[in-house]
Amino acid sequence: MARDASGNSWKVLMLEDNEDDALLIVNHLETQGCEISWDRVETEKDLRQRIADGGWDVVLSDHTMPLFDGASALRVVRELDPDVPFVFVSGTLGEKAAVAAIKGGAQDFIVKHDLTRLTPAVERAIADQALQKRHRLAQEVLRKLSQAVEQAADSIFITNREGEFEYVNPAFEQLTGYGPASTQGQTPALLKSQDQDPSTYAELWQTVLSKQVYRGTLINRKQSGETFFEEKVITPLVNQDGQITHFVSTGRDITDRVQADEDRTRLNAILEATTDVVAIADAKGKVIYLNKAGHTLLATALNLTDDEPGKARAENALNAAQQLIQGALAQAEKHGVWERESMLEDASGQHIYLHQVVMAHRDQSGRIAYYSTIARNISERKQFEAQLQHQATHDLLTGLANRVLLAEQLQTEMNRARQLKHLTAVIFLDMDNFKRVNDGLGHSIGDQLLQQISVRLGRHIRPNDILARYGGDEFVIVASDLTDADTIPGILDKVKRAFEQPVRIAGQDIFVSFSAGVAVYPDDGDSVETLLRNADSAMYQSKAIGGRSFRFYAPAMNERQHRLLALESELHRALERKEFVLHYQPQASLRSGKVCGVEALLRWNHSERGLVAPNDFIPLLEETGLIDDVGLWVLRQACQDMRILAAEHGHAPRVAVNLSARQFSSQRLAEQVAGVLRDTGLPAEQLELEITEQMLISDLESSRATLESLRELGVTVAIDDFGTGYCSLAYLKRLPLHVLKVDRTFVSGLPDDGNDLAIVEAITLLAHKLDLQVVAEGVETAAQLETLRALGCDMVQGYYLSKPVPLSTLAGAATLTV
Repeated sequence: MARDASGNSWKVLMLEDNEDDALLIVNHLETQGCEISWDRVETEKDLRQRIADGGWDVVLSDHTMPLFDGASALRVVRELDPDVPFVFVSGTLGEKAAVAAIKGGAQDFIVKHDLTRLTPAVERAIADQALQKRHRLAQEVLRKLSQAVEQAADSIFITNREGEFEYVNPAFEQLTGYGPASTQGQTPALLKSQDQDPSTYAELWQTVLSKQVYRGTLINRKQSGETFFEEKVITPLVNQDGQITHFVSTGRDITDRVQADEDRTRLNAILEATTDVVAIADAKGKVIYLNKAGHTLLATALNLTDDEPGKARAENALNAAQQLIQGALAQAEKHGVWERESMLEDASGQHIYLHQVVMAHRDQSGRIAYYSTIARNISERKQFEAQLQHQATHDLLTGLANRVLLAEQLQTEMNRARQLKHLTAVIFLDMDNFKRVNDGLGHSIGDQLLQQISVRLGRHIRPNDILARYGGDEFVIVASDLTDADTIPGILDKVKRAFEQPVRIAGQDIFVSFSAGVAVYPDDGDSVETLLRNADSAMYQSKAIGGRSFRFYAPAMNERQHRLLALESELHRALERKEFVLHYQPQASLRSGKVCGVEALLRWNHSERGLVAPNDFIPLLEETGLIDDVGLWVLRQACQDMRILAAEHGHAPRVAVNLSARQFSSQRLAEQVAGVLRDTGLPAEQLELEITEQMLISDLESSRATLESLRELGVTVAIDDFGTGYCSLAYLKRLPLHVLKVDRTFVSGLPDDGNDLAIVEAITLLAHKLDLQVVAEGVETAAQLETLRALGCDMVQGYYLSKPVPLSTLAGAATLTV
């Protein structure tokens, strides 16, 4: 920072090639009482560096030097610092050069042989340059202020003391339509609108004439006649004598804001008048507004009494609204709008049903600004619908499921059986000699008999079995979760024993017996209609032999056997006809979100039947021994496909290939895998082999040897369907394994099933403790995926990410993220 020149304490930069001359100048200044801090340079480079350092009070420069001339030095100094004083001190400086120096920006020139004027010249140069600097800075500020006013978005005008326009900026002209020419000699009265209260103008003039700043909102009129609302600030300018010389007005068009406020007022009136619940929550989900209907309904739901303090009622209602909206925020944020039905329970246990729409509102940057919800009380409608639904799905006489509900429940059980690979039995019951009861004792007794039969049947079937009245004296039992058809006679025996004692009605004992027919899914049909029809057919076979017995639907078993024989014959030619194809299901890492693996799945593209379901031919491959050749083909083809994918796209994911029990028990497995890797060129670390728990424990010592051989090859080994076996966990620490695949049966219940949640968490913790990766199969929903991520699962696969796809579309699926 520059020193005070009046104190003659200066920091001097000298451009001088002669050090003696420099010392002479310094000595002269010091003898004149000046305190000098100085430095000397000779070249342009050094001059630029020292000027850049800053803080110089004056530059004293020779005019003629061997390395650098004074004129050039002057240009450099003015380029780098226009405010530092520059004085020539030279032995050779003619009149022409001196004039040129002054024109170039030098403050003075002194000859070396006469330094008498040096001190006063430096003092004057420093003072003049300081004054010039202040003037330049003031001009710069004035220029910026002028530019700011010209470019301001707000309307600005200046009037004289009488209120006549002297200046209007472009924003004023754009807002009002009046430019400099049309305002000349005019006053702001040309902006007056008849809509403005005259008292406002009186208040305005009273304020500014008392030398105070006026702030308010005016209704003004544009040149076009259109009115607008303007937020106005008028400031009186006062001179040194305390007299007002000018008025400066700054205005902002707030028409849109005023109209928005009016719209908001109208909207608020509507929201308070509606009978629907309306609530608004901030970006974090905290409810900040609840309308009158919401307070009323939620106060009812909470059983808040009228004598409870108003503030407490309001807070409790807001808390209830908070619970109402909280569970839907994540879905609203994801989808923008989320619609659902929700339920509240009041203190008496009564349910209040609401149809609710939750919306996420975003700002211009795309971030959540706030949430809103509209909920309508649909309790009466739900009650009516429930009554209609019950009447439509239940038998009026017995209260049991009717045909409609039976079909729905049976379809659900068939779906479960397909996933769990269980059996489901349909037992069709028909009372023997019911017509005799009806005809002999009357329809009333017959109805009572049917009611008591339904109650007794319900008591003697398994808790999870389904009981329905099919019509007349016909009943249907759906027995699910069967692992073996041999358990069905035991269920029928319980039904038989349930009616060893007669049914007593109106003082009479009525003995009841049934004829029964049984159809089993999937062997006897893969649709509801087929199973019921076949069970009914088997029941009639039972009646044909005298009743009081049961029959299975045998023809379907024979038909299936014929179909399996035909498939077996065609399987022998499928490999040579190249009918087998591989589809790949992607596996994604929950840490990176990217696809890092695929599972190869075998498909049979039959020339006439099309794609044959894997469950229909893979067991046959194992039974016939064809699995050896087909399994080796799968291994080789999967490795070749990954090499093709890598060549076309630069990389390929790790591929998982399922091994059959025969393949794993083969003594040549490691040799075959090594040969495939060698022939295809696929790196061993890109191959994963999947085996089941049952394969391992059949011969632990042999399994250990096989796994050690595979580990030496560098191949990864995964345990498929982990958790569904009934073996010891000891093998996990004894065998060289890498991956555990959690079976889909445990994933399907997430996140709601607490047992599944605990099982998956336990498997994950166990695997990680043993340094094993965890892959979850059958992930079909976002909720399942996020739950698995929270539990620490490493990878997922399932329909939520992608169905199995052919190689031709695998590259696209491999770019998916989770």
